[in-house]
Amino acid sequence: YGPSIEGASVNKLGEAFATDFDGDVTKVTEMNDGTTKQEIFCKDDTFVIPNDLALSETGRIYISGQNFTENTVIGDGGLWICQPDGRATQLMKFGRTNGIELSPDEKTLYLSEAFNIGFTPVSNKIWKFKVDHRTGMVSSQELFVDFAILDGTQSVDVDGMRTDIKGNLYVTRNGGQEVVVFSPNKVVLSRIKLNIKSASNLELAGDKGKTMFIVGKCLDDETKGCVDKFENKIPGKAFTLLN
Repeated sequence: YGPSIEGASVNKLGEAFATDFDGDVTKVTEMNDGTTKQEIFCKDDTFVIPNDLALSETGRIYISGQNFTENTVIGDGGLWICQPDGRATQLMKFGRTNGIELSPDEKTLYLSEAFNIGFTPVSNKIWKFKVDHRTGMVSSQELFVDFAILDGTQSVDVDGMRTDIKGNLYVTRNGGQEVVVFSPNKVVLSRIKLNIKSASNLELAGDKGKTMFIVGKCLDDETKGCVDKFENKIPGKAFTLLN
């Protein structure tokens, strides 16, 4: 892909998709001869620095995006959908949006939103939406968690998010050293302390889909990336859908 990728995911066909902060979603397909084909899957003039994505079994892709400015305003981020044919549509405008994920039944979409004042995050929330499986459109926006109210960590950005097969939501805190696990009904189930800092993304993988890999910065050298690992009790949604 190159140095400008953000979120990435793979579908059942083995096709890899990644958001590119140059302004598009790229698809990579492995060909029969072992080579790979890289192409732009969807692109739209309304994209605001695509940041992360959530793949649907329908072939749709939900996209977050953020323009990190001194003082965040509505429109510095948003929510987009790419249809299977590559058509992209902006669904809503937000502050900075980052983490994005679907529930296992794909009836719920989670999306994080943050606001800056003076380049410092002052608000971090996660919203949930109902998803129309037929059209892919979202509705019934509802607050899932406000970190200012939950634990006073509104200055710590939410980053990558993933769900397991029971619908629990795993949330990385970029700028912190933990993954927070929520039940579908908003209860904090656990806080997984990490041996890295600035956790930015995670995935449940491994032989049984229960090994959580978390990427971030090394504790002893922030210029380098490090990966932490945690054995979970429940398989991830993405792993299960691939097998």
